[in-house]
Amino acid sequence: MSVYRFKVYFEDDESVYREIEIQANQTFEDLHHAIQKAIEFDDKHPASFFISNDTWRKGIEIKLLRDKKNAPKGDLWMHVAKIAPYVEDPHQKIIYEYDPLNTCWTLYVELLKILPDSPISYPRVSKSKGRAPVQYKVVAPVTAAKEEDEEEQTAVEEEDNYVNSLTGRYADKEQEESMDEEMPAAVKASNGNEEEPLVDADDTTEEDDDDNNFDSEELS
Repeated sequence: MSVYRFKVYFEDDESVYREIEIQANQTFEDLHHAIQKAIEFDDKHPASFFISNDTWRKGIEIKLLRDKKNAPKGDLWMHVAKIAPYVEDPHQKIIYEYDPLNTCWTLYVELLKILPDSPISYPRVSKSKGRAPVQYKVVAPVTAAKEEDEEEQTAVEEEDNYVNSLTGRYADKEQEESMDEEMPAAVKASNGNEEEPLVDADDTTEEDDDDNNFDSEELS
């Protein structure tokens, strides 16, 4: 029995790939499990193989059936379909889709070489290059992101209020200094409680008496 060596790589990143060898009389379900193990996915979602032409156009679909006791009629199932009858080209191309209702991972499966059978256990990974992407992408909860935005907005508002308060204080101080510069000297003296010199009443009387005596002498 012949052995097929397939190159399996992601649709959007050909640099990450696995070369998987499988016997011609093994099923597409065997190939499915080998791919899942090679890229470290959890094998918990629907999957399908599509027999394709040279331009990767989808043809016959071969589906994965988990509940084999209740298999619907009319469909082609992986656990029944063997690989050999569907390899018609020395570079046969097959599309593999996994978890189509959610992430919908798409991988290309391309025949590289047909090898003679050997006592090795198949299927097996003969070559691996690159790290497969993470199956489930971690998404931050919307509520957490909203709370972070609210906290950031609050912090910005508090900072603005603080800056505005400082600006108001400096403005009041500048206004007071300006008013002090424009205030008349008399008002400043009054505000400063400066007392004007007082004239002694006795001194005034003495001066008046001297003036009267001087006038009397002149008349005499």
